[in-house]
Amino acid sequence: MAVEIKLVVEADLKQVFLVGLAVNGICSHYPFTKLEGYLIETCVVEAVINVVKHAYEDPKGKELAVICRANKESMMFEVWDWGKGMDGLKPAALDFDPEDVTSLPESGMGLFIIQQVMDEVHYLSRDSKNVLTMTKKFTPQEPPHHAA
Repeated sequence: MAVEIKLVVEADLKQVFLVGLAVNGICSHYPFTKLEGYLIETCVVEAVINVVKHAYEDPKGKELAVICRANKESMMFEVWDWGKGMDGLKPAALDFDPEDVTSLPESGMGLFIIQQVMDEVHYLSRDSKNVLTMTKKFTPQEPPHHAA
């Protein structure tokens, strides 16, 4: 049975933590490890932050939506906005020396993180609506070990 949950929030950085709490809570009821739930939360939060910072020139009074769909194999999150679209979805690359923490970028890592964590990432902009779709397959569950 497929499940769908839709969250609509104001495009405001103050609302981002609510999205994160909701996503983490949803993930905790599905076959993800705690780490996977945290990483999925991070991906959705990064996508929402990108909408607030880049999609709307003036986000005041604007909304964004996060749609979560689950089936028996995976969970999909869509982040919708009605602002300025991205110029396609290219593989994100980071240019820094991993041995030198002072060279770590202060921003611009969100899309890279999303593409590393999620199993599938797609972007579509059509009819004034932008949709970033992120899919994560469920962790295979091991059968319980019974004492002999």
